Amino acid sequence: MARASTSSLEDTTPQLNRALRRWLVNELTTLRPAIVQNAAACQADRYRKHFDTLTHACLLLFHSLSGSRSLRQSYAAFPECTGLAALCRWQDETAVSYAQFAASNSSRPPEFLAGLIPALAQRVLRVDPRADLPADLHVLDGTRLHLPQSLVPWQTCHNGVGVQVCYRPALDLPERVVILQDEKITDYQGMDQTILDDPSCRDLLRDQTVTFDLGYHSHDRFRDLLDAGIHFVTRYHPQARLQILADLPCAQSFRALPDHRIRVLADQRVLLGSPNNRRTKKLLLLRMVTATVAPLPRAVRTGAATITYQILTDRIDLEAMQVVQLYLYRWHIELFFRWLKRVIKLVRPLGTASRTVVTLSVWLAVLIHLLTVLAAHALGLPRRSPTLLFLLHAILYSLHPILSEHPPPPVQLPLFPPGFL
Repeated sequence: MARASTSSLEDTTPQLNRALRRWLVNELTTLRPAIVQNAAACQADRYRKHFDTLTHACLLLFHSLSGSRSLRQSYAAFPECTGLAALCRWQDETAVSYAQFAASNSSRPPEFLAGLIPALAQRVLRVDPRADLPADLHVLDGTRLHLPQSLVPWQTCHNGVGVQVCYRPALDLPERVVILQDEKITDYQGMDQTILDDPSCRDLLRDQTVTFDLGYHSHDRFRDLLDAGIHFVTRYHPQARLQILADLPCAQSFRALPDHRIRVLADQRVLLGSPNNRRTKKLLLLRMVTATVAPLPRAVRTGAATITYQILTDRIDLEAMQVVQLYLYRWHIELFFRWLKRVIKLVRPLGTASRTVVTLSVWLAVLIHLLTVLAAHALGLPRRSPTLLFLLHAILYSLHPILSEHPPPPVQLPLFPPGFL
């Protein structure tokens, strides 16, 4: 089926397929020395003679890019992908058994894949950002991988494995990814691990704007963000104490959106916090914009209603409508999570026997995402898409064994640049 799909795609878009094939060959030959270097740094090949890290990484890349429903199917079909098989000098199925492959996902340190991500992220940073999104906007949010409790004996509660991401929509880039080790950590506690406890990440976000949802509402963390020079946009929590100081003039609609979806009701200077609360060390002088946002016509057909937002921010230099729009841009990270789970199939991890294999599944999904973003840029496409990922699936089978004939010289890539992991 895969070969037939490749043939039909080549007939319809031969020029695009040739460019994508050249790009994929170049990426794989560049990744090979980086994989070897990362394996040596984290000792991923220690006590392993027959199944090295390079072969393991090629099998994982093939499994994720080919769209196979199971590891066993990917293992059986891997010899047909002659390009990847030549890259890792695959001999036959007797050299590496399926049991070795499945067990290594739990026993081999996931850093051998995670170490590839920062270098790819640095290349995405050099891509021109989307013109329709603010270049200085970052979105903080988290998602959870809900695994069956009966298959996950190491999981202490039913919340699943949490993943916190600081995402840059203009570049489609997950700038910082943190896999929470404790299932009971809340969202605002995850902000500490993702941003506040990392000096390099705080420096990266200085003079930038971070938007996040209501679950991150924390007076002390708002103060820490402001002390670090980081702007924020979030929703007001109804249980928080707030004093209105002054009303500001505001516009009534936002013409940049269709049908005037945004209607600003109030723009106010407020004081967040209570002077009688002993835990509140400092009251925060902020801005609160109250606005209604009408749903899109497609959402109206499904019964969606108009929503009233009360948005807190320290950005006094923006118009009220721009503040509301910054918060609405938060939806892009939800689309990113849906892309990882439904298209790259993060909802089907490589296994559930240990936390290591789930961690490896997350890094593999992020790696495939970055490769797709770079592929879209190399081909001059506006953004990544499921169609582009399908093209990568099909072109895998048309790669030839030339990958092993002229290996590139080793390159020195940083294992963990500051602020990513």
